[in-house]
Amino acid sequence: MKIKVFISIVVFLLIGCVSTKKQQTSNCDDICGIYKLQKSTGKLELKSDGAYTLYKPKILFTPVVEQCEYASKGRWSFVADNLLELTSEDKYIKQKGFEYNIMKENRFSQDSLYVQVIFPSDFHPVELDLCFNYKKHIITDKTFIAIPKSTYLYMTNNDNLIIFRLNADVSGTTIYRGRVTFKIFEEYIDIEKYNYLTIALPNFDRCFFEFEPYYKELIFIKNKNQLFWKGSIWEKTY
Repeated sequence: MKIKVFISIVVFLLIGCVSTKKQQTSNCDDICGIYKLQKSTGKLELKSDGAYTLYKPKILFTPVVEQCEYASKGRWSFVADNLLELTSEDKYIKQKGFEYNIMKENRFSQDSLYVQVIFPSDFHPVELDLCFNYKKHIITDKTFIAIPKSTYLYMTNNDNLIIFRLNADVSGTTIYRGRVTFKIFEEYIDIEKYNYLTIALPNFDRCFFEFEPYYKELIFIKNKNQLFWKGSIWEKTY
């Protein structure tokens, strides 16, 4: 008797789950579409395949800087009948902006480790953050530095662990929605064999830097034509 009751409960729960999924799928016909932020050219697109794109407002003033098509993209899903959540792509894939090339050479004085960082353009409002063997840090806004080996590195062991990050310079910024830290690599370097590192970041551009990250970001469904997000109403255009 107990086994029959248990099986009945399991079947009931499974039917309930299937019904919920069907309901959420059908709700997409009402919710999916493009929403425009009131008094702005910013737009949010919710696609039927579960993807979203948050488009940037158009820059109308001059001089015109690099135009980025979108501010964020990733996946969306229902969490309740009147609630959505967004999770941006940086939470589940490695974006191109993190790609790097490192050229190792032996140049100049052997007392120092030289690091040069090459960005794709003059736009790089970040500081270099170099950590050596989890113990010592150098943070600088210069793209070329000479680091005394005896002060920052192990001299008894040629292989030294170098962790390279970029920190966003957000000083004086009142509203900042991008990422603050970008971890580029963690590698062991033979400092006797190589003392000059050239690090190229071919895709670290303005659009990657200004990408807006979201993790389970909640959006309230006001009705089938309106969303409430970031303290504003987003109207469905189609």
